[in-house]
Amino acid sequence: MNITEFFTEYHDEQKCKEFFKQKREAEHNSCKQCGSLHIYWIEKESRWRCKECKHTMGLKQGTVMENSNLGYRVWLWGLYLMSLTKKGFSALEMQRLIGHKRYEPIWLMMQKIRISMGHRDDKYRLDGFIEMDEGFFEGHRKKDKDMPDGKPAKELDRQVKAIVAVSVQPVTDADHKKHRPKTKAGFLKMSVVSSLCSNEVITETQKMIQKSATIITDGRRCYNGLKNICTTHQQIIVKDKKEVSTVFPWVHTAISNAKKKLLGLHHQVKDAYMQNYLDEFCYKFNRRNFGNRLFDRLILTALEKPWYCA
Repeated sequence: MNITEFFTEYHDEQKCKEFFKQKREAEHNSCKQCGSLHIYWIEKESRWRCKECKHTMGLKQGTVMENSNLGYRVWLWGLYLMSLTKKGFSALEMQRLIGHKRYEPIWLMMQKIRISMGHRDDKYRLDGFIEMDEGFFEGHRKKDKDMPDGKPAKELDRQVKAIVAVSVQPVTDADHKKHRPKTKAGFLKMSVVSSLCSNEVITETQKMIQKSATIITDGRRCYNGLKNICTTHQQIIVKDKKEVSTVFPWVHTAISNAKKKLLGLHHQVKDAYMQNYLDEFCYKFNRRNFGNRLFDRLILTALEKPWYCA
């Protein structure tokens, strides 16, 4: 569905409400109290009621929209716009496009959607050949009230560390193009860490990668313990920086593209929310070939469970 067709079809609150109702019913909506599939819709109350336990359930309950005062039109338009482009929109731009009076509810809506994207990708772990490296993203923290006025501003702007892993597959000689990597990128994961100590790197890697994977990293000492949690761990020490892009082409490309998006679109991201923005980047990267189907997949993600449920 292109943008003209979408806004023509879902132009008012009632149309958007009916859209969410049909989507939930199509996915075998069940009672959140007892799990029964025997539920029916009460039009006057705009709620479902369970035939078994008589529990009632609102249209937003059990979805990313739960406990939100925003209308169905705002949510549907927000989900569509977030799936419309690879780069996405800032909260200020989203507020302007939707036509909402306040910035904060739109910002919170987008954060909830990003969290849901991360929960969806957490279901899967990478396997096969994995390029892994650390990324440093420009973060920002507010100046504390107790902080001395003479403290340098550069200490407020710091880099947020993240472990980045990309699954790769070899390209056949027939498909290989000149001046292109001999592998093609598969799926991507990024996980923010407080430090690059060995224990934390191992803990996050176990959440991201299957035991049967082959991990390829540089010679950084924090990766030494990975040999105990995967089938094979290859450490490649690259002395010439010009050759790094040849040895680790896709993980460095992913880090570079994520940095460009954060800097160009959002300009400044607080440390506490960095994972949410990286989750959005990974979600869209992993579905880069979906085309118009990305909106349908995002709707299923949004209706699967509340944003606060891991």
